[in-house]
Amino acid sequence: MSGAQATGQTVIFFRAECFYPLILSEKVPTAKEFADHAALNPGTMRIEDMSGNVIWPEGTRQ
Repeated sequence: MSGAQATGQTVIFFRAECFYPLILSEKVPTAKEFADHAALNPGTMRIEDMSGNVIWPEGTRQ
């Protein structure tokens, strides 16, 4: 474990076969943090906030 404390916003990562929540650490700007996580997890289709708003990829609307 990295020891990073999860203190921030909860977002939902959607993949073809599943979805999972992630609590952001807020150690870097929020947009950079979830974009970095998506880049490290190929196959991420979209990321939504807890209200169902698509926040990644940027500019995506449903």
